[in-house]
Parts: sequence; structure tokens; C-alpha cells
Amino acid sequence: MRLLSSSALWWLSLGAIIIFFYLLKLRRKRHLVPSVLLWKRALEELEANAPFRKLRRSLLLLLQLFALAAIVFALARPLVSTSSLAAGSTIIVIDSTASMGARDEAGGSRLDRAKGIAREMIDTLGGDDRAAVVEAASAVAVRSPLTSDRASLRNAIDEVRETEAAGDLADSLRLAEQIARSERASGIVVISDGAGASSSASSSAAAGSASTSLVPIRYVRVGRRSDNVAIVAMNSRFVREAAGELFASIANFSDHPRTITAELRVEGQLVDARTVSLEANQRTAQVFDLAPELAGLAELKLSVDDDLAADNVAYTFLSSARRARVVVASQNPFLLQALAANSEIEPRRLIEGRGDYSDFDCLITEGAIPAGVIESNRPLLAINPQDAAGLWQATEERANLQITSVERSHPVNEYLSYADLHIETATARNVAPWLKPIASAASDPLIWAGENSGRRAVLIGFDLSKSDLPLKVEFPILIANAVTWLASRESSTDERALRTGQPVKLRAAGTAVRVTDPAGESTDVAMKDGEGVFAGTTKAGVYTVKDGAPIAASLLSAAESDTTPRDSIMTSAGEVGGKGETFQSEREAWRWIALLGLAVLSLEWWVYHRRTG
Repeated sequence: MRLLSSSALWWLSLGAIIIFFYLLKLRRKRHLVPSVLLWKRALEELEANAPFRKLRRSLLLLLQLFALAAIVFALARPLVSTSSLAAGSTIIVIDSTASMGARDEAGGSRLDRAKGIAREMIDTLGGDDRAAVVEAASAVAVRSPLTSDRASLRNAIDEVRETEAAGDLADSLRLAEQIARSERASGIVVISDGAGASSSASSSAAAGSASTSLVPIRYVRVGRRSDNVAIVAMNSRFVREAAGELFASIANFSDHPRTITAELRVEGQLVDARTVSLEANQRTAQVFDLAPELAGLAELKLSVDDDLAADNVAYTFLSSARRARVVVASQNPFLLQALAANSEIEPRRLIEGRGDYSDFDCLITEGAIPAGVIESNRPLLAINPQDAAGLWQATEERANLQITSVERSHPVNEYLSYADLHIETATARNVAPWLKPIASAASDPLIWAGENSGRRAVLIGFDLSKSDLPLKVEFPILIANAVTWLASRESSTDERALRTGQPVKLRAAGTAVRVTDPAGESTDVAMKDGEGVFAGTTKAGVYTVKDGAPIAASLLSAAESDTTPRDSIMTSAGEVGGKGETFQSEREAWRWIALLGLAVLSLEWWVYHRRTG
């Protein structure tokens, strides 16, 4: 036990004054007698008495001294030790980063145990105690403000979910300190395995140097062991028209050797499988050879039984090392020059009568469409084409047009403005429903794009010779964008392979786009001017985007994959050690002691009136 205001003990000196009055005043009972003649000797002794006499045993004196001691002790604000973690105003920080998903706790994950400890804390709250719940993940969230409502706090704890993203405890600690500083007798309890704290030492120390007051911080450590194998890094490279390589770093964070199987798949097809042996706490670099034609989603997966599954898979998008093969059915010199100037494109003239175009990534036609092009079902860029049944049909001619509306979210329009583009005449067309306008002159669409049954198509609905588009700098960019999109070689493949917890920019038409995560849960992302941001990449896996390219998220964090429970964390108050899952907490007991003092005073009053009554 310790005292917060030990200077209040000086008030115990009032006990000397109470004793003084008991020494000064002789208390005698009064009796009525018919004569004082026989009491003459007693009167003489009374006159000879000194002002003080020997202190006698008195129940009232003891009660008064005890009441004084209780009240003074209450003013000194004593703190008593309890087995509770929460007292006063407590901010509970629950770590929900990837390492907390490790299954080394009895009956569940580390996060399950952390939430159980938090619920135990809520159950031990006193009548005047309050608590808040803060989730420490890749993005910090206040699940509940300070409140004494236990039901609300339990619901807030239930809202904390497992994530497969890296995080930093420093951000959540800074937020918790801001909440705690506005409260009296406040404290912070961090429930974590400490995996997100090792990298935050410098930032936490910097926060502490600017702090005007330090809030008590306690660290409750969860986790029992480190038995995990992980992919901690992955990258790829291609040399044009040559084989490529995929690099992966695999680490064994266990205290014993492990033998695992690593499988590499591209677009679901197995391209490599190997056995990897790792000693305890060893890392190895693995190199996978890639054929030039390999392109699309690459998945590296480890077949291993360990405590954390999120880091046993990693993704990247491969761009084919081969140049895009394009068949051209046009004599337009501007078009041919735009194709020849692009080193990423290998243009070839169309051979009449050829029916097999499976070796080509897309076809480009202008005017008449050669036989077999439509039937080939290959991606197609059609410039002012003739009618094609089921695709487009001319209706009427329009004159003197300027593009006024552009679908900025579509990859074909990337880096294009169509400013000051003049079109002498254009043909209005009825097109298939899956072809959507991406550039229009008022209500007249001029350029369409769409995808149907795996086939992509771009339609330019006017004669290039009757416009100044070929003379604009935008023309080669338009052709390059169209070929890249038609051949499924979007330049943004690097942006679609990210780390869990990292936001990603989406492009789509309309006011919202639906994203489905690896667990099958869907989220509608609001779009503005064709762009939106999706920040829900908290799980490792592939995210599908309606009418858009997929997204792949990987953990790739050595700090999270090393599931060794840390013995301490760095905070603004310095290094804080963890002590298992229990603590001795201190509570102020002055209320109970003050009530005891008042009860003793009431007893003294009753005894006094009973004697004099």
C-alpha cells in the first residue's frame, strides 16, 4: 500500500488537541443533596485540584481518535493492490495485427486470448471505473470511447477482428495517450505479443520526448512460442524477349529445422515445385525461372503446418517479356507509324485468307473487316468499321463534332484529354450492350470499349482521315493504350500487387464498384470522377473487382512473421516489460476509509448521548 497525498498525515496532530481536552476537563456526575455540610472536605479537595489530571481510559476518546485517523488516512488517498488490470480510467489497446493470428494459444489464436483478457478486465471494473477500447491494426481504430457501460465495452471487444496486415503499436499508443491525458487516474493496458512494437522504438521515443506528462502503461504479453515459416520477400524481373526470374526469400522462425514444399503457379497453372530445407532461424533465397510468355497472376505457396497461415502465400503480377503481337489490316500511314514507334508492340500485316489468329494478342482493322477476324474471337480494335452483326450497325451521319465527355476511369483514356480535337463527320451506331461509350460528343458516342465472354473490343466510330486526331500527340498514346488493354497488359500490374493493409486506387465507371475479398465478403467502394480508394486489404489473397482487374495482397513482413513473443515494448515512457497475463493493480481506497470514519463518528455520538441521556 502507498499514499498519493502523504502530506495529509500531518492532520493526525489534531489527535493531541482531543487528548488535551480530555486532560483539562474532569467529568463528574451531578447529584442533588439537601446539604453540603458533610461534603465540606470534598469541596476543599476540589479547590486544591490542579488543572490537569491523569488520563483515564475512555471509550469516547478512543472512538474520536479512531475517527480522526480514518478521515486523515482517507485524505492521504491510500492505494491498495488488487488482482485487477483496470482501475480508474483505463484505455485498453488490443493488438490485431497479423502475428496475433498465430494459433499457439490453447483453443484459439493470440487475438482470441487477448480479447478474453480484455473481457476479464471489463468484468472487474468498479462502480466509478471507466474503460475505452482501441484496436491496433494497420489502421488504428477507437472501438469504444471511455465509458462505464460494460455491455458497450464487450460489444467493442467483439468488433476487434483478426487481420493479416502488419501494424505499428506506436500509432495506437499515441492515440491512447491522448485519450488518457484528459482523464484523472488514467492508465493504458496494451495486450499484444509485441511483434508490432520492435520497429516503433524510435517513433515512440520521439513521441515521448514531446510529451508533457507520461501516462502509466502496462504491457500484457500473449503468445507461447515461435513455430512459423514464412515468405518474407518476393519480386520478379524480365528481360525483353528473354526468360525472367522470380525471387523469393523464405525464413524459418522456428527453433528446429523444417522441410517444406514451395509451389509456383501462374494463372492457376503449376510451373515449378521444389522442396526447401531450412535450419532453425535460417533464411534462404529461392530463384524460379520464368518463360518469356508467362504473364498474369503468380502465386507462390508453401505447404507447411505452422502457427501462422497468412504468410505461407505471396502474389505478384507478371507482365509478359514478349512484345505484344498485333495483326494490322490498314494502309493508314499514321496508324502504321504509331505502331512502329512503340517498342512494346510487334505489328504484322494481315494475310488475306488466314483464319487462325490465335498466335496474336489483338487485331486492328480500319474500314472493311477481313473474313475470319470477327470469327477468331480475338481482341479487336476496329476503326470506322463496316457493320458487324451482333456488334455494331451504322444508323446516320453526324457532322462537326467535338469530344465533350470522357470516361477517365477507363485504361484506354489514360493520359488523354482529346482537347481541341475536331471531327468533320462521324457515323452514329447501334452497338452491343456490352460496349460502353468512353468518349462522346454531347449525346453522340464516338469511341466504345467493352468485354464479353473474355473478348475485349475497342470501336472508334469515325474515319481518321476526316479528323485531326492522327495529327495530335494523343494519337499514338490512344493506340498504345488500346493495344495494352486489349492484350491484357495493363501497365498498372505493379499497383495491383500490394501488401496487406495498403490502400489501392480503383478506376471504374459509375458511382460505386463492388470489391470481393478472399473470404467472399463484398464491399461497395464509392467512386468520384471515375476513381476511388479501397482500404480494406486486411486479408492475404486475391480480391476481385467487378468489371475490373483483380488485386492481390501479401503479408511479406518479417516483423509479423517472427511470432516470438516479445518480453518488452518501447513506449513514450521507455521500455515496458511484459508479465504474462496477470497484474497487481492499485486502486484508491479513500472512499471506504472515509465511510468507516463517518461510521465511527456516528457510533461515538450514539455512545455519548446514551451515557448522558
